[in-house]
Amino acid sequence: MKNYLSLYLKDLGRAWPLLLVFAITFAVVLTLNPAKAGLAIWGLSKLALGAYVGYWADRLTFRPEDRPHVLQGVERGTAWKRRAWIVSASIVAVALLP
Repeated sequence: MKNYLSLYLKDLGRAWPLLLVFAITFAVVLTLNPAKAGLAIWGLSKLALGAYVGYWADRLTFRPEDRPHVLQGVERGTAWKRRAWIVSASIVAVALLP
């Protein structure tokens, strides 16, 4: 049996590019129009949260053997589409929050 906790801890930082995009975008908005900084933080944080939650919802819902990078052929493409739909739905759900 694989040690799933170690796999989980190893993968925690996989979404760091989202945080980097947020930091760069916020720096630009803060420079150009400081009054909009709060709105930018709110919108981008909701987007990043939705993407992160959707990614982990897919990883925790399906077995490690069913992850896109493990599969081959048609199953791999289907797994990527499944993950994209889950992440997209999560982003839309978080965006609809007030």
